[in-house]
Amino acid sequence: MNTRFRDSVVTTQNPGCTPEELSHIFPTVLMRRRMPDAKSKNRRLRKIILEREKNDSGVCRSNVGGWHSTADLWDWPNPEVRDLSNWVKLAARELTAGMFPVQPGDEVLAEPYGGAWANVLREGGYNKVHNHPGAVWSAVYYVASGEPYAEPPGNGNFEFMDPRPGNVHGGKEVITPEPGLLIMFPGWLQHYVNAYYGDGERISIAWNLTVEIVR
Repeated sequence: MNTRFRDSVVTTQNPGCTPEELSHIFPTVLMRRRMPDAKSKNRRLRKIILEREKNDSGVCRSNVGGWHSTADLWDWPNPEVRDLSNWVKLAARELTAGMFPVQPGDEVLAEPYGGAWANVLREGGYNKVHNHPGAVWSAVYYVASGEPYAEPPGNGNFEFMDPRPGNVHGGKEVITPEPGLLIMFPGWLQHYVNAYYGDGERISIAWNLTVEIVR
């Protein structure tokens, strides 16, 4: 029998389970969303971030090489940054409403938790395995993907680790960065970024958020 494991679902040439017998427990959600009119907006965001990089030495967190801004991006005065951050808040509210029991009349609030920052990766820069403790949702938006070389395999990809200890059939969820793409995921989920090799800069913005359902 040819058996293949993917995303916790077993598929065989002779399936023998009915839908009533199968269920997905403890799912891990991942949102992918694309920014409308991203090209023009990213042009301005790229300029803002690279200008900030010139005047700020940044900090070292999970990044090895590259530039990581201080975590005060929520407070940057640029209207383009504020508009993007508000769009991310809206995505967090909608993701929460889709995952948790929200009743008519409930209000879903999304607020900053643990900061937000910009990242710039150049030749050989990467991010070590880490997560964002305490945040309900973490988000990453790609301003620019650079021009990655064809090699090495996985060049510059964002990867999530299977959170289930000892899961011998587990794999990774791999995100190929592209300008205008937003991903949002639970803050506790371990992730990392492979070393980027290519021309130009890979620029992203990251946020941590907490949410509350008010009845």
